Amino acid sequence: MAFSIWRRGLLLLILGFAASCAVPVAALAQKLPGYKAAAGMLKIGPNPERPDAEIFHVAYTLKAADTAKRPVTFVFNGGPGAASIYLHIAAIGPKTIVTAGDGSFPASPARLEDNPDSWIAFTDLVFIDPVGTGYSRMLPGPDGKPGDPRSYYGVDSDLNAIAGFIRQWLTVNKRWGSPKAIAGESYGGLRVVALSRVLTEQYGINLNRAVLMSPEWKLPSLAEPFPSYDLLHAATLLPTQAAIAAHHGMSTLQSDAAGYKAAEDYALTGYLTGLATLGRMDAQAQSAFYAQVAGLIGLDPGLVAANRGRIGEALFSTSLLAARGKVLDFYDGAQASDNPTPDKRDELGVLPRTINIFAGVLLSPFMDYVQNELGYITERPYTTLNLEANVLWDRKSRVVGPEDLAIALTQNTDLKALVLHGYHDMGANYFLSRYLLEQSVRSPSARDRLSFRTYQGGHMFYLRKASRAQTAADVRRFFETPP
Repeated sequence: MAFSIWRRGLLLLILGFAASCAVPVAALAQKLPGYKAAAGMLKIGPNPERPDAEIFHVAYTLKAADTAKRPVTFVFNGGPGAASIYLHIAAIGPKTIVTAGDGSFPASPARLEDNPDSWIAFTDLVFIDPVGTGYSRMLPGPDGKPGDPRSYYGVDSDLNAIAGFIRQWLTVNKRWGSPKAIAGESYGGLRVVALSRVLTEQYGINLNRAVLMSPEWKLPSLAEPFPSYDLLHAATLLPTQAAIAAHHGMSTLQSDAAGYKAAEDYALTGYLTGLATLGRMDAQAQSAFYAQVAGLIGLDPGLVAANRGRIGEALFSTSLLAARGKVLDFYDGAQASDNPTPDKRDELGVLPRTINIFAGVLLSPFMDYVQNELGYITERPYTTLNLEANVLWDRKSRVVGPEDLAIALTQNTDLKALVLHGYHDMGANYFLSRYLLEQSVRSPSARDRLSFRTYQGGHMFYLRKASRAQTAADVRRFFETPP
């Protein structure tokens, strides 16, 4: 189906964006509905009457839709310090990069194609770049100079910025009457948790759906600074390690649902109690315990014994395929590469992290798309990852914990939450999400509105075409099924 090209002035009139945007839209796959696309800026600030920053965003809205029934989903990535480019053109936007579909990256320069699994099929989409990412920047102050962006580099200020943007977008686009949803990946998943509560309590916005993609929880450890007391980290990591070992054919378990379930059951029973009672075991019982763990995660029993049954992410990643000279990726253990530092077997800092180089893969096709198809031209550099923001981030806050989602679900009975993970992600392992949220969300009604899905792949499980398609189907069902 062909789509008309809208003139710049007409779009400004209809969509009311606060900054320049131009929106020609290319022909799409027949599976996707006809939609309008708009790239632009909205001004925000602690005082809405005196904004001090502007947020770049790209919005996709269905043509001639009944906005009283058509949901709108606000989407962001994480970092903190990451733009929304990852979810935008690699996962759920109408366009996506061309890949082999097995989790690997395409060669540069990557190309875009129509995304048959785009969420535009069932919800409008607004991709948000927080201040300091993408094209989003501080506005000039009275002295003509941009303000200090560090005022937005923190948990609470970031939440208020995004919440303020959502309120402003709903007002400008006359969408207060639409069902509302948010979706975020990694640290963005933690944003979803906090915003589910903040939007209701401080902005009068009751959400209908919340999607957490690979939320990167930090397990609060009562053992610090004595990690030998910490058993839960190892217990929640074990199922991911077993899934990775099974993927590489090195586990006693199969790489299927039954195998994953067996690892999960063992993690919180025999494994956890075994770690807790090692000091009470005789040598034979200890040997049997280490052998069972080693079989599950594909390592030598001697190595497992030397580490008293607890194998951290770095040691596991550098040891599983060491005989092949390979090291696993921290965020996708199904991906392996030559190990340039085989002598550093227990250092997280040396592990390859594909998420850090993925920005370069995405930037070229994204720039072509924004400039040539969306018609948005600016001399600003597009910041995919703001490392300075990440380093300076003020992480002190009373929110962004699993209990906040529990409170949000209890307060807002129209809200449903869906947690999505990849089996092979060591940076944000799926079983930790299940453990934390199942312990926190205790109200029967709230628990009924919380669900989990796990897919083949790592942190960005949508790089596998089969996982991306299944994700889209699961999220659509989640949106269309009443609470």
